[in-house]
Amino acid sequence: LVAGAAAFEPLPWDEAYKKAEATLARMTLPLIEVSGLCQKQIFADGLLFQPQGHLEDGSPYYGVGGMYLYFEPSFHGKQETKSRWILSETEPHKARSSDLVCAGTCNKTASVECSSKDTPPLGKHTWLMQCGHSDELSEQSVTLREVPQGEKYTLLRGLGWEHPLGDWFNLRKWWYIGNTPAIPRLDIPSLNMQDAAGGFRTMWTETVGSVTVFPSLLAMAATWNDKTVFAFGQALGKEFSAKGANAILGPSVNVHRVARNGRNFEYMSGDDPMLGAALATAYVKGVQSQGIFAVVKHWVFNEQETHRGAESSKVDDKTSWELYYPAFQAAVDAGVGAAMCSYNKVSGEYSCANKKTLDDLHNRMGFKGFVQSDWWATHSNSIQNGLDQEMPGTGSGEGPDGHRQYFDADELEDSVPAAVDLAATRILAVIYRYNLAETTKCAPPNCKEYFLKHVGSPEHAQLARRAAAESIVLLKNDNKALPLCTKSVKHIAIIGAAADAPSYDPDGQGQGQGDWAQGDYYSGGGSGHLAGKVVTPFDGLGTKAR
Repeated sequence: LVAGAAAFEPLPWDEAYKKAEATLARMTLPLIEVSGLCQKQIFADGLLFQPQGHLEDGSPYYGVGGMYLYFEPSFHGKQETKSRWILSETEPHKARSSDLVCAGTCNKTASVECSSKDTPPLGKHTWLMQCGHSDELSEQSVTLREVPQGEKYTLLRGLGWEHPLGDWFNLRKWWYIGNTPAIPRLDIPSLNMQDAAGGFRTMWTETVGSVTVFPSLLAMAATWNDKTVFAFGQALGKEFSAKGANAILGPSVNVHRVARNGRNFEYMSGDDPMLGAALATAYVKGVQSQGIFAVVKHWVFNEQETHRGAESSKVDDKTSWELYYPAFQAAVDAGVGAAMCSYNKVSGEYSCANKKTLDDLHNRMGFKGFVQSDWWATHSNSIQNGLDQEMPGTGSGEGPDGHRQYFDADELEDSVPAAVDLAATRILAVIYRYNLAETTKCAPPNCKEYFLKHVGSPEHAQLARRAAAESIVLLKNDNKALPLCTKSVKHIAIIGAAADAPSYDPDGQGQGQGDWAQGDYYSGGGSGHLAGKVVTPFDGLGTKAR
């Protein structure tokens, strides 16, 4: 074990499922869904608001994910202003005559006139809010309704992402890459799931340098050392947990079949399924020994990035089980908590809706955890086919159905109830297996202090250094040129811009046109990119020479 790290013993799956089934039976409290908001408030559209208690005037108020729904007697305490219900990011004061200091004109705030304080105005009503780039208030038809199965549905769809006007999707600050809301009434914590398989992804500039930037998973594969990978998994689990996360979106274990695959640096199998299986076991056991769960990905046949959202992989059963499945099977046998399905199609059907491959995972492999989609990889309500959770819960904004949510309340109410119950039970079982109710440190958006916390250590830096050294194989050493010796070498020429290149900032600055998917010399691009305080080859060689 890593020094100072105590091994966590997960609850056996059968006991976790018994607890999950007991909690499922208690999920009977209706929640309130808000829908029909314009894009400036799109984050709140489709959210299921939970009762939070009562204000001093006796009116109930509701909340989820840092959004609140509550009654306001009047603006600024002016009796001539009609009372109304407010949807706002500002939590109401329990004793007040007025809360909304900007009188209904706040960005991402909506309001509707209503004289009753006892219950929100259910049904379709005209609300006032800002829509578009103007500060002018617009009328928008918004629907509030009770959702009897809302607590179950809360587990099945992520939140935390939104679409700024005229921009691409955006993760709200101090949220994890994947999130589900806590349900305090039932002592269910939020799921705080973070990239990436090779280290905690520092999404914002002020977090750079607060974590260990480990070698890529491909480098870890090149160590051929399951003990090193186990220690690496422990260190990852410790750092992610200290950052407030309770899940790691990794390991990535796809076998290399396309040399130009842009995500090969993330994949720990290399081109050897048996190596991938051995290392997946070590990684999962190492991570989960720290009381957080791993998410094995990308299921399945996601072997290239080119046209990944449209290409279709055709693989026969024998090849599947002998070449592509072993690393996943090893992760399942090691007790992995969740699996992530991929963007590509399999035999013409999207992976996240492919009944055959999802059946292979859930049933033939004996997987006990839950399956979540890769981000925006859901193209239908495929809960009956074995998909348990849609991520990130907000539409991609692309195409005619860009803002469609396939696991929203409307879609889930049309699903087979047994499939919904099974999906919710699987997620609850993972929560109980890893005792997340007791160990989860925060719920977004109230996690800033954990994101800013420095969680690296000299021991982890030394582990990263050792793993990097183990991953290098010297194939040829003419005239015994290495190692360099100061007795015979007086001058070293360091040639090329790569020798002194800075690492890219996580927000895209310095990356060409700000493309977040662009890698640098130290880490590949995309969700697996890690940024840190690097020692460049020029500085490192210079220090060593001196």
